Amino acid sequence: MTLPNSAAGWLELDQRYRIKGRYDITQVLVRGEGVRVWDADGKSYIDFESGQVCASTGHCHPAYTKAIVAQASSLVQTGSGYTSPPRVMLAKKLAEIMPEGLERSYFACTGSEATEAALRLAKIYTGRSEILTLMRGYHGMTHGSLAVTGLGGKFKNVPGSGLQGVTYLPAPYAYRNPFKEEDASGDLAFFRQGLEIINWTSTGAPAAFLLEVVMSVGGMIVPSRQYVQAVRRWCSETGTLMIVDEAQSGVGRSGRWFAVEHFGVVPDIITTSKSLGGGVPLSGVTTTRAIADQVAERGYHQSSSHTDDPFLCAVGLANIAIVEQERLVENAAEQGAYLKAALEEMKRRYEIVGDVRGIGLMLGIEIVTDKASKTPSAAHATAISRYCRDNGLLLGHRPTGAVSGNVIRILPPLILQQPEADEALAIINAAIEYAQRTVHPTTAAGTGWM
Repeated sequence: MTLPNSAAGWLELDQRYRIKGRYDITQVLVRGEGVRVWDADGKSYIDFESGQVCASTGHCHPAYTKAIVAQASSLVQTGSGYTSPPRVMLAKKLAEIMPEGLERSYFACTGSEATEAALRLAKIYTGRSEILTLMRGYHGMTHGSLAVTGLGGKFKNVPGSGLQGVTYLPAPYAYRNPFKEEDASGDLAFFRQGLEIINWTSTGAPAAFLLEVVMSVGGMIVPSRQYVQAVRRWCSETGTLMIVDEAQSGVGRSGRWFAVEHFGVVPDIITTSKSLGGGVPLSGVTTTRAIADQVAERGYHQSSSHTDDPFLCAVGLANIAIVEQERLVENAAEQGAYLKAALEEMKRRYEIVGDVRGIGLMLGIEIVTDKASKTPSAAHATAISRYCRDNGLLLGHRPTGAVSGNVIRILPPLILQQPEADEALAIINAAIEYAQRTVHPTTAAGTGWM
């Protein structure tokens, strides 16, 4: 068989053999280096998606590639009945960089698996079955993880999907705050409304409260420090385990090792994936010694064919070493502040930029028809993302199949430097100007999420 020599040829072949998934695929990527990727036609792009928020140290970092080759040359897979030095050292390193007290880890391949394991752990530890989670939260696509994902539409249209005992609470979405009369400047009214929902729709004694402290897929929503601390207090008072999903925000992206550190609390469980492996499929669940010991006594066990694989753990350990040695946590904070300041200036200039929010290199731009009405405009957001793609910048927004609707997500590799940041900002600025000029407000009104 003669292989295609163009993107169009590969796309035709792909459509012939692919079971269609979440997105309409329109690009074929063949190579990556640093913050850039290249398609099958040789066009280069600045990657402000970091793969799928996985390639945190950039594409094909020499030290990362070296670790892949070295471990692949010695031992790739053992099965879950064994341990290995890479698994031991990765767990030790996570205990060192996690918030104090979180020191026991389980490793798997995907964020969905990590969510499943954390839910099971919480239920066995507490002896309870109910789970609290947030509307707009995203925690995976397997049976249990999808059940605690607070997204509707295509995410809920699988027959038989869902678990009993899941209660969805309002996301602390301050930009669209319906409680302004009682909470004009913050988001604590969302928490109080959540308590009402808990009291009237559940036993009031759940096994876990699961949340992201930066809600990326749901629109880059960042709760206040007061909100997260209120959740922590409530969990402690009710014997509920607080689970923080750091699949996207963990391992340096927020400008701290873990985003929850910005909020001054320590959860009972942190789940990680994506940036943990830097590109290879690696996820983790980390909890306290007391919780780990107690669930073990109660018969908790979790494993799969690739639990604790030495290959995955060795590459994850090398990825963390790169973040540490190159001071990428600090770089994420610095470059994130630089990008955010520039985006805030665009917000002042353009009527369709309703809000700019985020922490570190997790930033979002909410696109609206106009600032006064705050009407979401997925049409403007789609025009922006397409313009950027056509001009060499990949953003966390899909023209089709978009999850965040009218929110452009910015998630570059942690190795980003100012020249690439400036290049990307120039493209974003031109894209916003283009969308504001060409998309008619009446056709855009009502599109996107409220």
